[in-house]
Amino acid sequence: MAVISNAVTTYATKAATGGSEHPEDVSTILYNLDPSDVPIVSAAGKSRPIHNTLFEWVQETLSDRDDTAVLEGDETTRAASSLTSRSNNVAMILSRNATTTGTQEALRNFTKSSQMGHQMARKSKELKRDVEFAITRNKAKNVGAAGTARQTATLITWFSDTAKFNSNADAGSTAATGDGSDTWTRSGTTRAVSEAQINGVMESIYDNGGDPTMMFVSPGHKVDISAFTGRTNTREMVQKGTVGSPISIYASDFGDIKVVPCRTLGKGAAADANKDIYILDPSHYRLAMLRNYTTFELSRIGDATSRQILVEFGLQVDNSQAHGLITDLTT
Repeated sequence: MAVISNAVTTYATKAATGGSEHPEDVSTILYNLDPSDVPIVSAAGKSRPIHNTLFEWVQETLSDRDDTAVLEGDETTRAASSLTSRSNNVAMILSRNATTTGTQEALRNFTKSSQMGHQMARKSKELKRDVEFAITRNKAKNVGAAGTARQTATLITWFSDTAKFNSNADAGSTAATGDGSDTWTRSGTTRAVSEAQINGVMESIYDNGGDPTMMFVSPGHKVDISAFTGRTNTREMVQKGTVGSPISIYASDFGDIKVVPCRTLGKGAAADANKDIYILDPSHYRLAMLRNYTTFELSRIGDATSRQILVEFGLQVDNSQAHGLITDLTT
């Protein structure tokens, strides 16, 4: 078939001198696939307000068990009292900012009513993701100085295989002290995650009085755990045409724990990425907020507007005996 002679077609109008005669057809929806979920922060206990960059809390453990029998009519020997221990951490600052020109704000934009509003909404998501990334690195607390930013002690620094308040760690490297004051020294040797490691840590937590409910793992370790041989004796109901064998709940001898994949644990420098699994009781760790998420306008310079969003926070691990760590892993 032939095109009718001299008929105006879209092929011609789109190629017209000076540009197409038709308005562009652009969706009003902005499609964004950037991951912004923060499962470790989201699961944390209620945040506490603080009023100093150095903040403290108190923890203790019970004395060792004693089965020494007492004589009938024996005079009581006064035992020494067991004192509590004060722990502390440091609040750090994280921030993001955006700048748009006056012209940009005056223009009509696809998918957004305000370029600045859109940029700040994006920065807010990025900052919340930064907080989770920050607390899952291997960094000790630092009170800071004129040229040194303050640093909060991260999750891993509250674990040790020898410290007074935590022995719930299955480690393949040199441990930290366990009070947030120093980092773990990676051995460079990694091992695969195993059921024996998880059960061993769960037993240690149980023996120390803890009751964790969540295990946070990197995407790679989630795949590894779903391949555990314990799956061979299980049954599950799946829809027709569906195949799968994921593990979402790990049933240990010392309690069930929800297995939660966390993108943050798979990111960062090679020294940290894909190395650690955290078994946590969400009621016993939290963020301490000196300044909650705060947005403000920066001083104006010329025909542009700048806005900044920041958060000043620290990590509080109420009592590290409630949690467990498996480190120096590979996928």
